[in-house]
Amino acid sequence: MSEQINEQAEKMREMAQTTLDKAKEAVSKYITESQKLREKADSSVRSTYSAAKEMNERAVAFAEENVASGFELAQRLLHAKDPQEMGAVYQSHLKEQMGKMNAQFRELASAMNQPSTVDLNK
Repeated sequence: MSEQINEQAEKMREMAQTTLDKAKEAVSKYITESQKLREKADSSVRSTYSAAKEMNERAVAFAEENVASGFELAQRLLHAKDPQEMGAVYQSHLKEQMGKMNAQFRELASAMNQPSTVDLNK
């Protein structure tokens, strides 16, 4: 009888060990997969931040270019000889500036339409 009890106890220990091993393996897989998901999410956040930062830097650069262009206009207007030349300088500036601003807006719009996130389902 004692031998039967020992045999049953050993079988129960083996079953418990198998269950424990499977539980450890499942938790390990869960942790590994959750780390992968977190890394993908981190990558997505970094990518989105990077794209926003780049767009902000471009917008600031455009603003700086436009301000410099305004100072150049003022300088040219100061050197105009008469009102007609001032008008011509101003019209030329407006035409040039409108072309630059249209190009700037197109560039920013294009950058905004670029995908910047990582697919978390991969």
